[in-house]
Amino acid sequence: MKKIIKSKNEFTKIMILSLIILEQGIKIIVKAYYGVKAPIIENILYFAPVLNDNYSYINSLFNLGWGRIFHILLVIFVLFFSYYAFKYLEAKGTKNSMINTMKIFLFAGTICSLIDKVFWNGSLDYILLKGFFVFDLKDCYLTIFEVLVIILIVKDRKKASKINDKELLKDYIKFIKNDFLTRGE
Repeated sequence: MKKIIKSKNEFTKIMILSLIILEQGIKIIVKAYYGVKAPIIENILYFAPVLNDNYSYINSLFNLGWGRIFHILLVIFVLFFSYYAFKYLEAKGTKNSMINTMKIFLFAGTICSLIDKVFWNGSLDYILLKGFFVFDLKDCYLTIFEVLVIILIVKDRKKASKINDKELLKDYIKFIKNDFLTRGE
């Protein structure tokens, strides 16, 4: 059983790393095409590289002015609590391929977001959806994660409706505390 879990964890890590390398590799190539606008699907989808130095869609949309350090810390915060959320689910015996797929896309997208903020000083977006926004592969990863969360909630809505949010949160925080306290042993 441990060998299966280890190989599944290795597969997950390899997939996350592969998606990160793919996304960042594309950006290295795309960087040379700033200012180019070429149709992918005429009047709908375009290749149009631009650096979003507002660091996030919400920051851009509402002109909030939140800076780089805030966004780096926010992504680290999300990574930390996401790591523990998946570790918590695993410890509670909640294992299925959809959750593992969610984990792969969330971590790949979030780590790419951190790389963007630290090394690119923003997000190098390159796919323009006419009339809406410019996005990149990382945004696709995060959208896939979000869609899978919605599917899982709808699919398991009866189980989800029985969850006591306060008790779950208390148990989750206790889980994190216990993990920190037992690390030194």
